[in-house]
Amino acid sequence: MKKFVVLLICGVALAGCSNLNKTQNGALIGGLAGAGVGQLAGGDTKSTLIGSGIGAAGGALAGNYSQTQDQRRQQAYQQGYQSGYSQGQTPPQTMSYNQTAPPPVDSRW
Repeated sequence: MKKFVVLLICGVALAGCSNLNKTQNGALIGGLAGAGVGQLAGGDTKSTLIGSGIGAAGGALAGNYSQTQDQRRQQAYQQGYQSGYSQGQTPPQTMSYNQTAPPPVDSRW
């Protein structure tokens, strides 16, 4: 019964993450994971709290990095789009005057 209550609390906590940014979400998930690892490693409250703190800090750093990368990607895409080209397209090739047209196709074959 005790495990069920813990899993229920974790499930409710994770369900509330839909309106959090990546930094907050990473801190929450890292804190929960760190608390679990701290409890398994030490088996006491002190280890659980230390693990939770380390996990929350690591999760926040990872979430912040991911959020920053997403913002940079979006900014680069917007700059490319505003300059007239979608991502992945190149400007059209222009034909110079000294290029010749391809030979005609013989339709008898």
